[in-house]
Amino acid sequence: MLESTHLLAIGLALVASVSNGFQSIFIRKGTDGGKPLDGVIVVMLVNTLVLLPAVVLVYYPDYGLTQASWVSFIGAGLFGTLLGRALMYTSIDKIGASRTIPIIASQTLFATIFGVLLLGETLNEIHAVAIVCIVGGVSLIAWETSHSNPDNLSRKNLLLGLLIPFGAAVAYGSEPIFASVGFGEGTPSPVGLVVKTTAATVSFTLYLRLQGALPSTTVLQSKNTRWFVFAGLANTVFLVGYYVALEMAPVNVIIPVLTTSTLFTVVLSAVLLPERLERVTWKVAAAATTVVLGVLAITIYG
Repeated sequence: MLESTHLLAIGLALVASVSNGFQSIFIRKGTDGGKPLDGVIVVMLVNTLVLLPAVVLVYYPDYGLTQASWVSFIGAGLFGTLLGRALMYTSIDKIGASRTIPIIASQTLFATIFGVLLLGETLNEIHAVAIVCIVGGVSLIAWETSHSNPDNLSRKNLLLGLLIPFGAAVAYGSEPIFASVGFGEGTPSPVGLVVKTTAATVSFTLYLRLQGALPSTTVLQSKNTRWFVFAGLANTVFLVGYYVALEMAPVNVIIPVLTTSTLFTVVLSAVLLPERLERVTWKVAAAATTVVLGVLAITIYG
């Protein structure tokens, strides 16, 4: 049976999952005419502007940061917030949210393996069966995407479109490992979250500046920017729920629960997005449901 703290952590993770589903919808609408990289920078700026002042005021003057936690949360920002998010938004633009998010749900597999190998976490039989369900559902999504190919992409572009979300899954799967090391140093989750978000925002801004690709102020006037701002607010709720939950429960409990965003994304895509942006077939819905069944097994028996 689950401990009471784990139950609360799962509840927070579910709130985060719903928010993540809405974030995907907003990004899909924003990239319909807007650039994925613009979405990345706007969302990260919203994260920083909302979280940084609140954390600075609440935790002043003792933020509980050590050298190890600084390094770990910066690593979480570079892998999860920066690399993972850039790949996810690009994938949503290429193959859609209802296909991208279920594939990224395979982060559960990578996070669990990393947790067992690097943090000494345990893996029981229920976890193993649940992960098989999750990976099986993700495989069905990839198969359905490759065979339906609604946008008539070339084989090369289709393969690239499928590899991008798997790359995001690896990046997202490594992030909670970095974060768990920081929590082990006694750093509060909101403080770690701000370090991670700020590190990613500063790094990405410097990269764009060096490449001469920093968005101009005209981006703020674009109609697509409002969707990126909405995505930033939804992502901020997701991050807070995710990090507080991760501080309270192990990686192999929280990360699988977060994959319920798969089902929320599929449902929201079918309800809120026009067919020209998202084609949600019964096979995609069935595969997403398989993923969620795996999550429920971990939630109940994990």
